Amino acid sequence: FGRPVFVTDYPMGIKAFYMRVNPDNKTVAAFDLLTPRIGELVGGSQREERLDVLVSRMSSFNLTSDSYQWYLDTRRFGSVPHAGFGIGFDRLVQLVSGVENIRDVVPYPRVHGSIDF
Repeated sequence: FGRPVFVTDYPMGIKAFYMRVNPDNKTVAAFDLLTPRIGELVGGSQREERLDVLVSRMSSFNLTSDSYQWYLDTRRFGSVPHAGFGIGFDRLVQLVSGVENIRDVVPYPRVHGSIDF
């Protein structure tokens, strides 16, 4: 397209179990802002607040409820419709500055073997 574009309502089979299923039962309430040269700049989704749908989605991903009881409790004991999003700060700097390679805008050097734990 040559300009930023929003992509919305992804097929639910390719997105995380916690994303809210749309009324069509085929897509989820998610979006990405894609930009030329960089790709995804911002991404987000509405979270699934309906416990029964959430448990069903977990089952379709072969996730056991036992491992996610703490997460299910956040829905079981009260939840409200909510969403989350994130922006790739390094990608934003790359877009605004016009720098070709993202490695040149990362504020921390990334050299193999340079970190001692």
